Amino acid sequence: MSRLRCLAVTVFVLAQMGCASVFDAPYEELPLEVSEAGPGESALLEIEPGELHELLQHPPADKAQYPDLWARIRHGFRVADLDKDPQVNRVARRFAADKFLDHTAQRASSLLFYVVEEVEVRKLPMELVLVPFVESGYTLEAKSEAEAHGAWQFIANTARTYELNIDRFRDERRSLIASTRAALDYLSMLNGMFDSWPLAMAAYNCGEKRILNEVNRAKARGIKKPGFNDIAASLPQETRDYVPRILALKKVIADPAAYKITLPPIENATRFTVVEMYRDIDVSLAAQLAGLKLPEFLALNPSLQGPVIVGRTRTQLLLPHAAALQLAFRMGSYQGQWVSWRPVRITRPTTPGELARRNGVPVRAILQANPLPEGSYYAVGATLLLPLKGNQVAEDINAQQTRDAALLTRSVQPVQPNGKPIPVTVFGGQGK
Repeated sequence: MSRLRCLAVTVFVLAQMGCASVFDAPYEELPLEVSEAGPGESALLEIEPGELHELLQHPPADKAQYPDLWARIRHGFRVADLDKDPQVNRVARRFAADKFLDHTAQRASSLLFYVVEEVEVRKLPMELVLVPFVESGYTLEAKSEAEAHGAWQFIANTARTYELNIDRFRDERRSLIASTRAALDYLSMLNGMFDSWPLAMAAYNCGEKRILNEVNRAKARGIKKPGFNDIAASLPQETRDYVPRILALKKVIADPAAYKITLPPIENATRFTVVEMYRDIDVSLAAQLAGLKLPEFLALNPSLQGPVIVGRTRTQLLLPHAAALQLAFRMGSYQGQWVSWRPVRITRPTTPGELARRNGVPVRAILQANPLPEGSYYAVGATLLLPLKGNQVAEDINAQQTRDAALLTRSVQPVQPNGKPIPVTVFGGQGK
Protein backbone atom coordinates (compact mmCIF):
# COMPACT_ATOMS: atom_id res chain seq x y z
CA MET A 1 0.00 0.00 0.00
CA SER A 2 1.29 3.45 -0.85
CA ARG A 3 1.68 6.39 1.47
CA LEU A 4 -1.85 7.35 0.57
CA ARG A 5 -4.12 7.10 3.57
CA CYS A 6 -5.49 3.61 3.98
CA LEU A 7 -8.64 2.80 5.90
CA ALA A 8 -9.48 -0.82 6.68
CA VAL A 9 -13.07 -1.45 7.61
CA THR A 10 -12.97 -4.69 9.59
CA VAL A 11 -16.02 -6.78 10.33
CA PHE A 12 -17.27 -10.26 9.60
CA VAL A 13 -19.57 -11.00 6.67
CA LEU A 14 -23.15 -12.05 7.10
CA ALA A 15 -24.19 -15.34 8.63
CA GLN A 16 -26.13 -17.92 6.68
CA MET A 17 -29.46 -16.46 5.75
CA GLY A 18 -32.88 -18.08 6.05
CA CYS A 19 -33.89 -20.65 3.45
CA ALA A 20 -37.62 -20.03 3.15
CA SER A 21 -38.76 -20.63 -0.44
CA VAL A 22 -41.86 -21.50 -2.41
CA PHE A 23 -42.29 -25.23 -3.08
CA ASP A 24 -41.95 -25.01 -6.85
CA ALA A 25 -39.59 -22.06 -6.96
CA PRO A 26 -37.04 -22.27 -9.81
CA TYR A 27 -34.15 -21.79 -7.40
CA GLU A 28 -32.63 -22.94 -4.12
CA GLU A 29 -31.43 -20.61 -1.39
CA LEU A 30 -27.68 -20.38 -0.78
CA PRO A 31 -25.74 -19.16 2.26
CA LEU A 32 -23.40 -16.20 1.88
CA GLU A 33 -19.82 -17.27 2.45
CA VAL A 34 -18.20 -16.54 5.78
CA SER A 35 -15.03 -14.44 5.78
CA GLU A 36 -12.22 -14.78 8.26
CA ALA A 37 -11.55 -11.88 10.60
CA GLY A 38 -9.88 -8.73 9.41
CA PRO A 39 -6.39 -7.41 10.28
CA GLY A 40 -4.62 -8.97 13.24
CA GLU A 41 -4.66 -7.68 16.77
CA SER A 42 -2.52 -4.65 17.43
CA ALA A 43 -2.32 -1.57 19.60
CA LEU A 44 -5.58 0.37 19.48
CA LEU A 45 -6.39 4.01 19.94
CA GLU A 46 -10.05 4.85 20.44
CA ILE A 47 -11.41 7.86 18.58
CA GLU A 48 -14.20 9.72 20.32
CA PRO A 49 -16.98 11.35 18.27
CA GLY A 50 -15.58 14.81 19.03
CA GLU A 51 -12.18 13.83 17.72
CA LEU A 52 -13.75 12.40 14.58
CA HIS A 53 -15.61 15.68 14.05
CA GLU A 54 -12.32 17.54 14.28
CA LEU A 55 -10.73 15.25 11.70
CA LEU A 56 -13.69 15.77 9.38
CA GLN A 57 -13.44 19.54 9.73
CA HIS A 58 -9.65 19.71 9.51
CA PRO A 59 -8.23 16.68 7.65
CA PRO A 60 -4.45 16.33 7.97
CA ALA A 61 -2.57 18.20 5.27
CA ASP A 62 0.07 16.58 3.10
CA LYS A 63 3.59 17.93 3.43
CA ALA A 64 4.21 19.21 -0.06
CA GLN A 65 7.84 19.03 -1.16
CA TYR A 66 6.97 20.50 -4.55
CA PRO A 67 4.94 23.56 -5.56
CA ASP A 68 2.49 21.35 -7.46
CA LEU A 69 2.08 17.80 -8.70
CA TRP A 70 3.55 18.62 -12.11
CA ALA A 71 6.83 19.60 -10.45
CA ARG A 72 6.87 16.31 -8.57
CA ILE A 73 6.26 14.39 -11.78
CA ARG A 74 8.89 16.42 -13.62
CA HIS A 75 11.45 15.64 -10.92
CA GLY A 76 10.95 11.91 -11.44
CA PHE A 77 11.44 11.78 -15.23
CA ARG A 78 14.25 9.34 -16.12
CA VAL A 79 13.57 8.03 -19.65
CA ALA A 80 15.76 9.90 -22.14
CA ASP A 81 15.89 7.38 -25.00
CA LEU A 82 13.76 9.35 -27.46
CA ASP A 83 14.20 12.91 -26.23
CA LYS A 84 15.61 14.08 -29.58
CA ASP A 85 13.38 11.94 -31.77
CA PRO A 86 11.71 14.10 -34.49
CA GLN A 87 8.38 12.29 -34.18
CA VAL A 88 8.31 12.89 -30.43
CA ASN A 89 8.98 16.58 -30.99
CA ARG A 90 6.23 16.83 -33.63
CA VAL A 91 3.68 15.16 -31.36
CA ALA A 92 4.71 17.37 -28.43
CA ARG A 93 4.05 20.50 -30.52
CA ARG A 94 0.69 19.11 -31.57
CA PHE A 95 -0.28 18.32 -27.97
CA ALA A 96 0.59 21.87 -26.99
CA ALA A 97 -1.34 23.39 -29.90
CA ASP A 98 -4.39 21.20 -29.25
CA LYS A 99 -4.26 21.93 -25.49
CA PHE A 100 -4.37 18.20 -24.83
CA LEU A 101 -3.50 18.56 -21.15
CA ASP A 102 -6.13 21.26 -20.65
CA HIS A 103 -8.74 18.79 -21.90
CA THR A 104 -7.59 15.79 -19.86
CA ALA A 105 -5.97 17.22 -16.72
CA GLN A 106 -9.26 18.14 -15.05
CA ARG A 107 -10.37 14.52 -15.18
CA ALA A 108 -6.92 13.20 -14.30
CA SER A 109 -6.30 15.64 -11.45
CA SER A 110 -8.38 13.70 -8.94
CA LEU A 111 -6.64 10.40 -9.74
CA LEU A 112 -3.10 11.41 -10.67
CA PHE A 113 -1.77 11.82 -7.13
CA TYR A 114 -2.49 8.17 -6.31
CA VAL A 115 -0.59 6.94 -9.37
CA VAL A 116 2.32 9.31 -8.67
CA GLU A 117 2.55 7.95 -5.12
CA GLU A 118 2.61 4.35 -6.32
CA VAL A 119 5.25 5.03 -8.97
CA GLU A 120 7.41 6.93 -6.47
CA VAL A 121 7.15 4.20 -3.82
CA ARG A 122 8.36 1.64 -6.36
CA LYS A 123 11.18 3.95 -7.53
CA LEU A 124 9.96 3.74 -11.13
CA PRO A 125 10.29 6.52 -13.73
CA MET A 126 7.53 9.12 -13.61
CA GLU A 127 6.96 8.69 -17.35
CA LEU A 128 4.75 5.76 -16.35
CA VAL A 129 2.11 8.06 -14.83
CA LEU A 130 1.57 9.37 -18.37
CA VAL A 131 0.48 5.98 -19.73
CA PRO A 132 -3.19 6.38 -18.65
CA PHE A 133 -3.29 9.80 -20.37
CA VAL A 134 -2.66 8.03 -23.66
CA GLU A 135 -4.59 4.85 -22.85
CA SER A 136 -7.83 6.36 -21.59
CA GLY A 137 -7.45 10.02 -20.70
CA TYR A 138 -7.53 8.83 -17.06
CA THR A 139 -11.09 7.57 -17.43
CA LEU A 140 -11.93 4.72 -15.04
CA GLU A 141 -15.01 3.76 -17.07
CA ALA A 142 -13.14 3.68 -20.41
CA LYS A 143 -13.86 0.72 -22.70
CA SER A 144 -12.23 0.04 -26.06
CA GLU A 145 -13.48 -1.87 -29.10
CA ALA A 146 -11.04 -4.62 -28.11
CA GLU A 147 -12.84 -4.95 -24.74
CA ALA A 148 -10.03 -3.31 -22.78
CA HIS A 149 -11.35 -1.58 -19.65
CA GLY A 150 -10.34 1.06 -17.17
CA ALA A 151 -7.75 3.81 -16.96
CA TRP A 152 -4.94 1.36 -17.76
CA GLN A 153 -6.97 -0.48 -20.44
CA PHE A 154 -6.53 -4.13 -19.48
CA ILE A 155 -8.03 -6.90 -21.58
CA ALA A 156 -9.48 -9.82 -19.62
CA ASN A 157 -6.62 -12.31 -20.11
CA THR A 158 -3.89 -9.90 -19.05
CA ALA A 159 -6.03 -8.66 -16.17
CA ARG A 160 -6.38 -12.17 -14.77
CA THR A 161 -2.66 -12.85 -15.26
CA TYR A 162 -1.96 -9.85 -13.01
CA GLU A 163 -4.60 -10.84 -10.46
CA LEU A 164 -7.31 -8.36 -11.33
CA ASN A 165 -10.63 -9.91 -10.37
CA ILE A 166 -13.48 -9.87 -12.88
CA ASP A 167 -16.76 -11.29 -11.65
CA ARG A 168 -20.40 -10.34 -11.23
CA PHE A 169 -19.65 -8.14 -8.22
CA ARG A 170 -16.58 -6.23 -9.42
CA ASP A 171 -14.30 -5.61 -12.37
CA GLU A 172 -10.99 -4.48 -10.93
CA ARG A 173 -9.82 -3.21 -14.29
CA ARG A 174 -12.04 -0.23 -13.46
CA SER A 175 -10.56 0.20 -9.99
CA LEU A 176 -7.79 2.81 -9.87
CA ILE A 177 -6.20 1.06 -6.89
CA ALA A 178 -6.14 -2.50 -8.23
CA SER A 179 -5.44 -1.63 -11.87
CA THR A 180 -2.54 0.69 -10.99
CA ARG A 181 -0.91 -2.06 -8.96
CA ALA A 182 -1.35 -4.51 -11.85
CA ALA A 183 -0.17 -2.06 -14.51
CA LEU A 184 3.02 -1.19 -12.63
CA ASP A 185 3.67 -4.90 -12.03
CA TYR A 186 3.24 -5.56 -15.75
CA LEU A 187 5.36 -2.61 -16.91
CA SER A 188 8.12 -3.53 -14.44
CA MET A 189 8.15 -7.08 -15.78
CA LEU A 190 8.33 -5.80 -19.36
CA ASN A 191 11.22 -3.48 -18.54
CA GLY A 192 13.03 -6.38 -16.92
CA MET A 193 12.49 -8.40 -20.10
CA PHE A 194 13.71 -5.72 -22.55
CA ASP A 195 15.89 -3.46 -20.36
CA SER A 196 14.23 -0.48 -22.06
CA TRP A 197 11.26 1.55 -20.92
CA PRO A 198 10.23 2.57 -24.47
CA LEU A 199 10.21 -1.12 -25.44
CA ALA A 200 8.29 -1.92 -22.25
CA MET A 201 5.70 0.71 -23.22
CA ALA A 202 5.49 -0.73 -26.73
CA ALA A 203 4.99 -4.23 -25.32
CA TYR A 204 2.29 -2.90 -22.99
CA ASN A 205 0.45 -1.77 -26.10
CA CYS A 206 0.89 -4.68 -28.51
CA GLY A 207 2.13 -7.55 -26.34
CA GLU A 208 5.54 -8.79 -25.24
CA LYS A 209 5.63 -11.63 -27.79
CA ARG A 210 5.40 -9.21 -30.71
CA ILE A 211 8.13 -6.97 -29.31
CA LEU A 212 10.36 -9.94 -28.45
CA ASN A 213 10.04 -11.28 -32.01
CA GLU A 214 10.96 -7.91 -33.50
CA VAL A 215 13.88 -7.46 -31.10
CA ASN A 216 15.22 -10.89 -32.07
CA ARG A 217 14.90 -10.04 -35.77
CA ALA A 218 16.81 -6.80 -35.19
CA LYS A 219 19.57 -8.70 -33.39
CA ALA A 220 19.73 -11.09 -36.34
CA ARG A 221 20.37 -8.04 -38.54
CA GLY A 222 23.41 -7.23 -36.42
CA ILE A 223 21.95 -4.68 -33.98
CA LYS A 224 23.42 -5.63 -30.59
CA LYS A 225 20.88 -3.82 -28.36
CA PRO A 226 17.82 -2.88 -30.41
CA GLY A 227 15.79 0.08 -29.23
CA PHE A 228 12.29 1.25 -30.07
CA ASN A 229 13.29 3.06 -33.27
CA ASP A 230 15.16 -0.02 -34.50
CA ILE A 231 11.93 -2.03 -34.63
CA ALA A 232 9.24 0.66 -34.93
CA ALA A 233 8.76 0.24 -38.69
CA SER A 234 7.74 -3.39 -38.17
CA LEU A 235 5.21 -2.64 -35.43
CA PRO A 236 1.48 -1.92 -35.77
CA GLN A 237 0.73 1.74 -36.53
CA GLU A 238 -0.99 2.12 -33.16
CA THR A 239 2.19 1.09 -31.34
CA ARG A 240 4.40 3.25 -33.59
CA ASP A 241 2.31 6.22 -32.44
CA TYR A 242 1.78 5.06 -28.87
CA VAL A 243 5.29 5.35 -27.43
CA PRO A 244 6.03 8.76 -29.01
CA ARG A 245 2.75 10.08 -27.61
CA ILE A 246 3.75 9.15 -24.05
CA LEU A 247 7.21 10.66 -24.42
CA ALA A 248 5.81 13.75 -26.16
CA LEU A 249 3.63 14.37 -23.11
CA LYS A 250 6.77 14.07 -21.02
CA LYS A 251 8.47 16.80 -23.07
CA VAL A 252 5.51 19.18 -22.72
CA ILE A 253 5.33 18.66 -18.95
CA ALA A 254 9.11 18.90 -18.58
CA ASP A 255 9.24 22.32 -20.22
CA PRO A 256 5.81 23.89 -20.80
CA ALA A 257 7.33 27.32 -21.39
CA ALA A 258 9.16 25.98 -24.44
CA TYR A 259 5.75 25.16 -25.93
CA LYS A 260 4.21 28.45 -24.80
CA ILE A 261 1.61 26.83 -22.56
CA THR A 262 0.70 26.87 -18.88
CA LEU A 263 -0.13 23.54 -17.27
CA PRO A 264 -3.50 23.34 -15.47
CA PRO A 265 -2.82 23.58 -11.71
CA ILE A 266 -2.87 20.30 -9.78
CA GLU A 267 -2.09 20.41 -6.07
CA ASN A 268 0.51 18.00 -4.74
CA ALA A 269 -1.89 16.54 -2.19
CA THR A 270 -4.08 13.50 -1.95
CA ARG A 271 -7.82 13.96 -2.27
CA PHE A 272 -8.82 10.46 -1.33
CA THR A 273 -8.58 7.72 1.26
CA VAL A 274 -8.42 4.03 0.37
CA VAL A 275 -11.06 2.01 2.21
CA GLU A 276 -10.76 -1.79 2.41
CA MET A 277 -14.09 -3.47 3.15
CA TYR A 278 -14.25 -6.59 5.30
CA ARG A 279 -17.99 -7.25 5.41
CA ASP A 280 -20.91 -7.72 3.04
CA ILE A 281 -22.80 -4.48 2.58
CA ASP A 282 -25.18 -3.02 0.01
CA VAL A 283 -23.42 -0.60 -2.32
CA SER A 284 -26.22 1.90 -1.77
CA LEU A 285 -25.86 1.60 2.02
CA ALA A 286 -22.08 2.10 1.86
CA ALA A 287 -22.66 5.28 -0.15
CA GLN A 288 -25.30 6.45 2.34
CA LEU A 289 -23.06 5.84 5.36
CA ALA A 290 -20.23 7.68 3.60
CA GLY A 291 -22.52 10.66 3.08
CA LEU A 292 -22.32 10.45 -0.73
CA LYS A 293 -24.96 10.20 -3.40
CA LEU A 294 -24.84 6.85 -5.16
CA PRO A 295 -23.67 8.30 -8.53
CA GLU A 296 -20.80 10.10 -6.73
CA PHE A 297 -19.84 6.89 -4.93
CA LEU A 298 -19.88 4.85 -8.14
CA ALA A 299 -18.02 7.49 -10.15
CA LEU A 300 -15.00 6.91 -7.90
CA ASN A 301 -15.57 3.16 -7.75
CA PRO A 302 -16.92 2.03 -11.14
CA SER A 303 -15.42 -1.41 -10.53
CA LEU A 304 -18.51 -2.24 -8.46
CA GLN A 305 -20.77 -4.23 -10.77
CA GLY A 306 -23.37 -5.68 -8.42
CA PRO A 307 -25.64 -4.26 -5.71
CA VAL A 308 -23.51 -5.80 -2.92
CA ILE A 309 -19.89 -5.39 -1.83
CA VAL A 310 -18.72 -8.86 -0.78
CA GLY A 311 -16.57 -8.81 2.34
CA ARG A 312 -14.45 -11.87 1.55
CA THR A 313 -13.08 -10.18 -1.59
CA ARG A 314 -11.48 -7.38 0.47
CA THR A 315 -12.78 -4.79 -2.00
CA GLN A 316 -10.86 -1.52 -1.90
CA LEU A 317 -12.77 1.72 -2.36
CA LEU A 318 -11.57 5.22 -3.19
CA LEU A 319 -13.37 7.89 -1.16
CA PRO A 320 -12.88 11.53 -0.23
CA HIS A 321 -11.22 11.82 3.19
CA ALA A 322 -14.33 13.02 5.03
CA ALA A 323 -16.50 10.35 3.37
CA ALA A 324 -14.06 7.60 4.35
CA LEU A 325 -13.98 8.72 7.98
CA GLN A 326 -17.76 8.98 8.10
CA LEU A 327 -18.13 5.52 6.60
CA ALA A 328 -15.85 4.01 9.26
CA PHE A 329 -17.56 5.79 12.12
CA ARG A 330 -21.12 5.16 10.96
CA MET A 331 -20.47 1.49 10.29
CA GLY A 332 -19.47 1.23 13.93
CA SER A 333 -22.83 2.48 15.15
CA TYR A 334 -25.16 1.31 12.37
CA GLN A 335 -28.15 -0.66 13.70
CA GLY A 336 -29.93 -1.60 10.49
CA GLN A 337 -29.78 -4.38 7.93
CA TRP A 338 -26.48 -4.58 6.04
CA VAL A 339 -27.58 -6.46 2.93
CA SER A 340 -30.96 -6.49 1.20
CA TRP A 341 -30.10 -9.31 -1.21
CA ARG A 342 -29.73 -13.07 -0.92
CA PRO A 343 -27.96 -15.55 -3.25
CA VAL A 344 -29.87 -18.35 -4.97
CA ARG A 345 -28.97 -21.08 -7.45
CA ILE A 346 -31.27 -21.65 -10.42
CA THR A 347 -32.71 -25.21 -10.49
CA ARG A 348 -34.81 -24.90 -13.64
CA PRO A 349 -34.77 -22.36 -16.49
CA THR A 350 -36.59 -19.19 -15.52
CA THR A 351 -37.12 -15.60 -16.63
CA PRO A 352 -36.66 -12.24 -14.91
CA GLY A 353 -40.44 -11.84 -14.98
CA GLU A 354 -41.08 -15.02 -13.00
CA LEU A 355 -38.43 -14.10 -10.42
CA ALA A 356 -39.90 -10.62 -10.10
CA ARG A 357 -43.44 -12.00 -9.52
CA ARG A 358 -42.26 -14.51 -6.93
CA ASN A 359 -40.34 -11.88 -5.01
CA GLY A 360 -42.78 -9.00 -5.38
CA VAL A 361 -40.31 -6.60 -7.02
CA PRO A 362 -40.14 -4.86 -10.41
CA VAL A 363 -38.48 -6.76 -13.26
CA ARG A 364 -35.92 -3.98 -13.56
CA ALA A 365 -34.71 -4.74 -10.01
CA ILE A 366 -34.01 -8.34 -10.99
CA LEU A 367 -32.24 -7.28 -14.18
CA GLN A 368 -30.14 -4.61 -12.46
CA ALA A 369 -28.74 -7.21 -10.06
CA ASN A 370 -28.61 -10.01 -12.65
CA PRO A 371 -28.04 -8.62 -16.17
CA LEU A 372 -29.47 -10.78 -18.96
CA PRO A 373 -29.77 -10.20 -22.73
CA GLU A 374 -33.31 -9.41 -23.84
CA GLY A 375 -35.29 -12.53 -24.68
CA SER A 376 -32.94 -14.85 -22.76
CA TYR A 377 -33.55 -16.86 -19.59
CA TYR A 378 -31.51 -17.79 -16.54
CA ALA A 379 -30.02 -21.27 -17.02
CA VAL A 380 -29.82 -24.11 -14.52
CA GLY A 381 -26.83 -23.69 -12.20
CA ALA A 382 -26.63 -19.89 -12.50
CA THR A 383 -26.16 -18.04 -9.20
CA LEU A 384 -28.32 -14.94 -8.86
CA LEU A 385 -29.06 -12.26 -6.29
CA LEU A 386 -32.66 -11.79 -5.22
CA PRO A 387 -34.09 -9.28 -2.73
CA LEU A 388 -34.35 -10.42 0.88
CA LYS A 389 -37.82 -11.37 1.98
CA GLY A 390 -39.56 -9.13 4.48
CA ASN A 391 -39.02 -11.40 7.48
CA GLN A 392 -35.34 -12.07 6.79
CA VAL A 393 -32.79 -10.22 8.87
CA ALA A 394 -29.05 -10.40 8.27
CA GLU A 395 -27.09 -11.45 11.36
CA ASP A 396 -23.39 -10.96 12.04
CA ILE A 397 -21.25 -13.93 13.05
CA ASN A 398 -19.93 -13.54 16.59
CA ALA A 399 -21.02 -9.92 16.40
CA GLN A 400 -19.93 -9.15 19.95
CA GLN A 401 -16.34 -10.09 19.15
CA THR A 402 -15.94 -8.10 15.93
CA ARG A 403 -14.38 -4.68 15.50
CA ASP A 404 -16.33 -2.27 13.34
CA ALA A 405 -13.56 -0.32 11.68
CA ALA A 406 -9.80 0.01 11.90
CA LEU A 407 -8.52 3.36 10.76
CA LEU A 408 -5.04 3.14 9.27
CA THR A 409 -4.67 6.77 8.32
CA ARG A 410 -0.94 7.31 8.48
CA SER A 411 -0.95 11.07 8.99
CA VAL A 412 -3.76 11.01 11.58
CA GLN A 413 -2.38 8.55 14.08
CA PRO A 414 0.72 7.96 16.23
CA VAL A 415 3.57 5.85 14.91
CA GLN A 416 5.16 2.83 16.55
CA PRO A 417 8.94 2.63 17.15
CA ASN A 418 9.32 0.51 14.01
CA GLY A 419 7.84 3.34 11.96
CA LYS A 420 4.55 1.58 11.23
CA PRO A 421 1.27 3.35 12.00
CA ILE A 422 -0.75 2.22 15.00
CA PRO A 423 -4.18 1.03 13.87
CA VAL A 424 -7.00 3.17 15.22
CA THR A 425 -10.29 1.45 15.96
CA VAL A 426 -13.52 3.36 15.73
CA PHE A 427 -15.86 1.76 18.28
CA GLY A 428 -19.61 1.80 18.03
CA GLY A 429 -22.77 -0.22 18.45
CA GLN A 430 -23.30 -3.48 16.61
CA GLY A 431 -25.66 -3.62 13.66
CA LYS A 432 -28.04 -6.43 12.90
